[in-house]
Amino acid sequence: MMSSREYIQSFTARKGIWILLANVLSKGMGFASIVFVTRSTTEEAFGSYAFSFNIINAVVPFMGLGAYQAFLRFSADSKGHSHKKLLYEYAFSWGLVISILLSLSIVLLSPWLCNDLPNSISSLQIVAWVIPTTLCMEFVKSYSRAMHLNALSARVDLTYSLVLPVLTVFLTSMLGITGYALAITLSPFIAMWPYGYRLGLYGIRWKLQMASWSPFWKYGVFTAVGALLSQLFYAIDLYMIGEFRPDHPEVIAAYRVAAIIPLASLILPGSVAATDFVKNAQRANDRSALKAYVFQYWRTFGFLSVVLLGLIWVMAPSILGIFGNQYVASTSLLRILLFGSVGAHLLRVPFGNLLSAVGKATWNTYINIAVLVLTVLLCGVLLPLYEIEGAALAMSIMMWFSGLLNALVFWWYWRGLV
Repeated sequence: MMSSREYIQSFTARKGIWILLANVLSKGMGFASIVFVTRSTTEEAFGSYAFSFNIINAVVPFMGLGAYQAFLRFSADSKGHSHKKLLYEYAFSWGLVISILLSLSIVLLSPWLCNDLPNSISSLQIVAWVIPTTLCMEFVKSYSRAMHLNALSARVDLTYSLVLPVLTVFLTSMLGITGYALAITLSPFIAMWPYGYRLGLYGIRWKLQMASWSPFWKYGVFTAVGALLSQLFYAIDLYMIGEFRPDHPEVIAAYRVAAIIPLASLILPGSVAATDFVKNAQRANDRSALKAYVFQYWRTFGFLSVVLLGLIWVMAPSILGIFGNQYVASTSLLRILLFGSVGAHLLRVPFGNLLSAVGKATWNTYINIAVLVLTVLLCGVLLPLYEIEGAALAMSIMMWFSGLLNALVFWWYWRGLV
């Protein structure tokens, strides 16, 4: 088994540091953008926007019926760059059409989706189009990773991290919260365009010779549904708070701000998973390699996660004060969610991604269905008892529980390998 030093060197050799730094900068610039918006708009305006974006954030993983995830998984089995390019064009063409239809559906349904917060309708109709723009960016990143160009994939994120704050300041200053919605929608497309053009990734292909497309689309759909359920899991608390306190958007804003840091911290395990996805997909049947990977992850990045979250816990009041003095009162919410994030770092994210990498997207989906139902029930019990702290407590408990489920199911898969 590799030492921690050797594991980090291997991670660095696969340009994992590039991906991690790109994700950190992307989240950091997103954080700075939100700080600018919260200081430039009212709590009510930001709360209405947060409600609408929470809906989109939950739907985005379903873009393209998981075509870009399926492309990344199946590209690991493709022979030669030319076949990967053809597979990419097929997946991108159908994925983009599906995403555009999904955005149109949300625009049409926006009055119903925002029935309790009608001020959110205009924001929702704008950010609905983040689905196809984000799909385009994710496809360029997936193609880069499939070609083992992790550094190029990271550059897309780096460009996005620069485009977003510039557009945010420019458009928000002119149009208020509507301008921020436009910045969120346009930034992915602007960031990915030069790289996609450089790689020649704008070909269209509706048919591609393959023995059977059933496994490809089955994997894509189950991965998309699993990711959708996962995003719903991270969004259901805010949505239920909106239903529970519809006349107080400032409460939604307070909870949203408290949740930003714990959710943003997931870039650490997420970056490791993104870097190692193709590698783990190629060794899906290697029992010893998978076991070694898990222990190496825990010993290295698991330790770093605990240290990082501990520092945020101590600095919680100061961090929230950056958003405005009115948000310091959300310190207890932030700390409750940080405790749950430890479970996400150590169990939920690494084992959930390992299940996807070894081709068990269906198992991920079934786990996420069970977890989402239990989270709704737990929020329904704790919200009336403890107000918004009850929602945070429910999320914290379920982050640990879902992580344990992922770990248990992966262990069952691992035991079945010869």
